[in-house]
Amino acid sequence: MKKSFTSLDKAKIAVEAIKEVDTLSKIGSAWGANPIQVGLWRKTLLARSHELFDKTNSESKTIETLREERDELHRLVGVREAELVWLKKKLAP
Repeated sequence: MKKSFTSLDKAKIAVEAIKEVDTLSKIGSAWGANPIQVGLWRKTLLARSHELFDKTNSESKTIETLREERDELHRLVGVREAELVWLKKKLAP
């Protein structure tokens, strides 16, 4: 059975790999992960760690974008409901 790792486990493994105290093979064996996967998690952490401190790519911006999308979808649903009511009136016997 394939072992699945939580995001916390992946972060711990990646930090351990960044420290370079042990080889990727030893780290993978200790955690039950493939050494190639450990290396990929390490690369991902190194490549994206700056995002933790980036104010322009914050969660609040993402939340605002999702709210705008939600509002647009609600508007579209309202338009469709109005069109449906109009069509029912036109097609009513």
